[in-house]
Amino acid sequence: MKLEFLSKSVDYVSGEPYKTRVVLGNSEGAIYPVFFDPDFINKESGELFKLALDQIYFVNFPDKAERDKFNQIDEQLEKNKKAGEANKQKVEDVAILADVLISLAITRDGGMEQNAYTKVAAIIKPLEKEKRYTNGDIVAMPYPFGTNSKWPKDTATIFKFTTREGDGYTYRGQNVEEMLQTGILSIIMPKLG
Repeated sequence: MKLEFLSKSVDYVSGEPYKTRVVLGNSEGAIYPVFFDPDFINKESGELFKLALDQIYFVNFPDKAERDKFNQIDEQLEKNKKAGEANKQKVEDVAILADVLISLAITRDGGMEQNAYTKVAAIIKPLEKEKRYTNGDIVAMPYPFGTNSKWPKDTATIFKFTTREGDGYTYRGQNVEEMLQTGILSIIMPKLG
Protein backbone atom coordinates (compact mmCIF):
# COMPACT_ATOMS: atom_id res chain seq x y z
CA MET A 1 0.00 0.00 0.00
CA LYS A 2 1.59 3.26 -1.10
CA LEU A 3 0.99 5.99 1.47
CA GLU A 4 1.09 9.73 1.04
CA PHE A 5 0.92 12.66 3.44
CA LEU A 6 -2.65 13.86 4.04
CA SER A 7 -2.57 16.21 7.04
CA LYS A 8 -1.08 17.23 10.37
CA SER A 9 -2.86 18.57 13.44
CA VAL A 10 -2.54 18.83 17.21
CA ASP A 11 -4.76 16.81 19.56
CA TYR A 12 -5.62 18.52 22.86
CA VAL A 13 -6.47 17.10 26.28
CA SER A 14 -7.98 19.49 28.88
CA GLY A 15 -7.08 22.44 26.67
CA GLU A 16 -3.36 21.48 26.53
CA PRO A 17 -1.51 20.20 23.44
CA TYR A 18 -1.25 16.42 23.80
CA LYS A 19 0.03 14.93 20.53
CA THR A 20 0.78 15.90 16.95
CA ARG A 21 -1.34 13.73 14.66
CA VAL A 22 0.07 13.01 11.21
CA VAL A 23 -2.37 11.32 8.87
CA LEU A 24 -1.11 9.22 5.98
CA GLY A 25 -3.39 7.60 3.44
CA ASN A 26 -3.79 6.39 -0.11
CA SER A 27 -6.10 6.80 -3.07
CA GLU A 28 -8.12 3.73 -2.06
CA GLY A 29 -9.32 5.38 1.13
CA ALA A 30 -6.87 3.92 3.64
CA ILE A 31 -6.09 6.22 6.55
CA TYR A 32 -3.16 5.67 8.91
CA PRO A 33 -2.69 8.12 11.81
CA VAL A 34 0.75 8.39 13.45
CA PHE A 35 1.34 10.33 16.67
CA PHE A 36 4.31 12.41 17.84
CA ASP A 37 5.09 14.91 20.61
CA PRO A 38 3.08 18.16 20.38
CA ASP A 39 6.08 20.27 19.23
CA PHE A 40 6.39 18.17 16.04
CA ILE A 41 3.58 20.32 14.59
CA ASN A 42 6.30 22.87 13.70
CA LYS A 43 8.12 20.41 11.40
CA GLU A 44 7.74 20.52 7.62
CA SER A 45 5.21 18.14 6.02
CA GLY A 46 7.95 16.29 4.11
CA GLU A 47 9.92 15.62 7.30
CA LEU A 48 6.76 14.49 9.14
CA PHE A 49 5.92 12.15 6.26
CA LYS A 50 9.36 10.49 6.48
CA LEU A 51 9.18 10.25 10.29
CA ALA A 52 5.69 8.71 10.08
CA LEU A 53 6.83 6.14 7.49
CA ASP A 54 9.84 5.25 9.67
CA GLN A 55 7.60 4.78 12.69
CA ILE A 56 5.16 2.58 10.72
CA TYR A 57 8.08 0.53 9.44
CA PHE A 58 9.57 0.07 12.93
CA VAL A 59 6.23 -0.87 14.47
CA ASN A 60 5.21 -3.34 11.75
CA PHE A 61 8.61 -4.82 10.84
CA PRO A 62 10.78 -4.39 13.96
CA ASP A 63 13.45 -7.01 13.13
CA LYS A 64 13.93 -5.88 9.54
CA ALA A 65 13.85 -2.23 10.58
CA GLU A 66 16.54 -2.84 13.18
CA ARG A 67 18.73 -4.72 10.67
CA ASP A 68 18.28 -1.93 8.15
CA LYS A 69 19.24 0.67 10.76
CA PHE A 70 22.40 -1.28 11.64
CA ASN A 71 23.22 -1.62 7.93
CA GLN A 72 22.86 2.15 7.53
CA ILE A 73 25.18 2.68 10.51
CA ASP A 74 27.72 0.22 9.05
CA GLU A 75 27.59 2.00 5.69
CA GLN A 76 28.13 5.37 7.38
CA LEU A 77 31.05 4.00 9.42
CA GLU A 78 32.63 2.62 6.23
CA LYS A 79 32.21 6.00 4.50
CA ASN A 80 33.76 7.74 7.53
CA LYS A 81 36.65 5.25 7.55
CA LYS A 82 37.38 5.87 3.86
CA ALA A 83 37.18 9.64 4.37
CA GLY A 84 39.52 9.32 7.37
CA GLU A 85 42.03 7.32 5.32
CA ALA A 86 41.93 9.92 2.55
CA ASN A 87 42.45 12.71 5.10
CA LYS A 88 45.32 10.80 6.70
CA GLN A 89 47.00 10.50 3.29
CA LYS A 90 46.54 14.24 2.70
CA VAL A 91 48.08 15.03 6.10
CA GLU A 92 51.04 12.75 5.30
CA ASP A 93 51.46 14.44 1.91
CA VAL A 94 51.43 17.89 3.54
CA ALA A 95 53.99 16.70 6.13
CA ILE A 96 56.31 15.44 3.37
CA LEU A 97 55.92 18.71 1.46
CA ALA A 98 56.66 20.68 4.65
CA ASP A 99 59.81 18.59 5.22
CA VAL A 100 60.99 19.30 1.68
CA LEU A 101 60.34 23.05 2.00
CA ILE A 102 62.07 23.17 5.38
CA SER A 103 65.09 21.33 3.95
CA LEU A 104 65.25 23.83 1.09
CA ALA A 105 64.92 26.78 3.46
CA ILE A 106 67.70 25.71 5.82
CA THR A 107 70.19 24.86 3.08
CA ARG A 108 69.99 28.33 1.56
CA ASP A 109 73.40 29.96 1.08
CA GLY A 110 74.04 32.71 3.61
CA GLY A 111 71.23 31.53 5.86
CA MET A 112 67.56 32.25 6.04
CA GLU A 113 66.21 35.73 6.77
CA GLN A 114 65.43 35.92 10.51
CA ASN A 115 61.66 36.48 10.18
CA ALA A 116 61.30 33.48 7.84
CA TYR A 117 63.56 31.44 10.13
CA THR A 118 61.32 32.17 13.13
CA LYS A 119 58.24 31.01 11.20
CA VAL A 120 59.96 27.84 9.98
CA ALA A 121 61.32 27.03 13.46
CA ALA A 122 57.78 27.35 14.86
CA ILE A 123 56.43 24.57 12.61
CA ILE A 124 59.29 22.10 12.96
CA LYS A 125 58.65 19.36 15.50
CA PRO A 126 60.79 19.20 18.65
CA LEU A 127 62.78 16.15 19.76
CA GLU A 128 60.57 13.19 20.61
CA LYS A 129 61.59 10.68 23.28
CA GLU A 130 62.42 7.20 22.02
CA LYS A 131 62.30 8.35 18.39
CA ARG A 132 65.12 7.20 16.10
CA TYR A 133 66.71 10.02 14.08
CA THR A 134 69.02 9.69 11.10
CA ASN A 135 71.56 11.93 9.42
CA GLY A 136 69.93 15.13 8.11
CA ASP A 137 66.76 14.96 10.24
CA ILE A 138 65.65 18.40 11.42
CA VAL A 139 64.20 19.39 14.83
CA ALA A 140 63.50 22.68 16.57
CA MET A 141 64.32 23.23 20.23
CA PRO A 142 65.01 26.22 22.49
CA TYR A 143 68.52 27.64 22.08
CA PRO A 144 70.48 26.25 25.06
CA PHE A 145 73.15 28.93 25.51
CA GLY A 146 73.02 32.42 26.99
CA THR A 147 76.25 33.69 25.46
CA ASN A 148 75.08 35.10 22.10
CA SER A 149 73.67 38.62 22.41
CA LYS A 150 72.08 38.38 18.93
CA TRP A 151 70.43 35.01 19.68
CA PRO A 152 69.01 34.83 23.24
CA LYS A 153 68.71 31.66 25.27
CA ASP A 154 65.43 29.72 24.73
CA THR A 155 64.84 31.20 21.23
CA ALA A 156 63.27 28.60 18.91
CA THR A 157 66.25 27.22 17.02
CA ILE A 158 66.63 24.70 14.20
CA PHE A 159 68.98 21.77 14.71
CA LYS A 160 70.14 19.16 12.24
CA PHE A 161 71.26 15.62 13.06
CA THR A 162 74.82 14.95 11.90
CA THR A 163 75.24 11.22 12.38
CA ARG A 164 77.27 9.11 10.00
CA GLU A 165 75.35 7.99 6.91
CA GLY A 166 73.45 4.80 7.78
CA ASP A 167 73.78 5.39 11.53
CA GLY A 168 70.97 6.64 13.66
CA TYR A 169 70.41 8.17 17.05
CA THR A 170 67.61 7.40 19.51
CA TYR A 171 66.68 10.40 21.64
CA ARG A 172 66.14 9.47 25.29
CA GLY A 173 65.84 12.88 26.91
CA GLN A 174 69.47 14.02 26.67
CA ASN A 175 69.94 17.77 26.86
CA VAL A 176 70.63 19.69 23.67
CA GLU A 177 74.00 21.04 24.93
CA GLU A 178 75.32 17.50 25.36
CA MET A 179 74.10 16.49 21.89
CA LEU A 180 75.82 19.54 20.37
CA GLN A 181 79.08 18.85 22.23
CA THR A 182 79.19 15.23 21.02
CA GLY A 183 78.49 16.32 17.43
CA ILE A 184 75.16 14.52 17.10
CA LEU A 185 73.42 17.84 16.42
CA SER A 186 74.51 20.98 14.64
CA ILE A 187 72.83 24.39 14.86
CA ILE A 188 71.26 25.95 11.79
CA MET A 189 71.26 29.71 12.37
CA PRO A 190 69.53 32.47 10.40
CA LYS A 191 71.21 35.49 8.87
CA LEU A 192 71.99 37.68 11.87
CA GLY A 193 72.53 41.24 10.88
